[in-house]
Amino acid sequence: MAGGRMRAIGSRRLGRAAELLGESSVVVPLTARAPCPVVVVRAPEHTEAHPPTLVVGVDGSERSWSAVAFAVREASLREARLRAVWVWPRPLLAHEDTEAGLSERRRLLAESVAGWTDHHPDVEILRDVVRGHPVEQLALAARESLALVVGRTGRGGYTGMRLGSTVHGLLHHADCPVITVPSGTPQERGDHDRERAGRSPPTETDGPPSP
Repeated sequence: MAGGRMRAIGSRRLGRAAELLGESSVVVPLTARAPCPVVVVRAPEHTEAHPPTLVVGVDGSERSWSAVAFAVREASLREARLRAVWVWPRPLLAHEDTEAGLSERRRLLAESVAGWTDHHPDVEILRDVVRGHPVEQLALAARESLALVVGRTGRGGYTGMRLGSTVHGLLHHADCPVITVPSGTPQERGDHDRERAGRSPPTETDGPPSP
């Protein structure tokens, strides 16, 4: 796994509700509170699918930005392509479902993954905007993938609030390992920005930047 800093939780072959919500369950608390990415494994990786694919959920938030950063690195390590999926919930009113709205989300998705292929040219990034419920559509998109990567806040609030309803739902319904990635710290984001720009993070011996 990317950087070797990850916690993994395996299935005890309980029913999904019992495993997630039972009194002895550690899945939700660990997934919500861990300061590093956590992979929950109930279904195996789909290694028989070619080319191998990782899926990452994107919504333009800070947490999904961290998920994309992690997923690109992971795809490079696994020699897999990356499918970035933005789920656009269906509107209550038909007139809100416009071509302009779809174009805007495609633009935001492109911005969310921009620059990563410059530093990781070995990773092919596919971009999809799909309509529907986030849990249903992300689970569907990842049904033949190595893993599904999603972001979480990783700080503050109750355990369930830290995960969010989408992550809770995916832990129930995804048929592949689910990797949750906490929002990055300012330092981590600075390192990611330098990586996207093709520069290495500074070391302790680096002097001040040249004027």
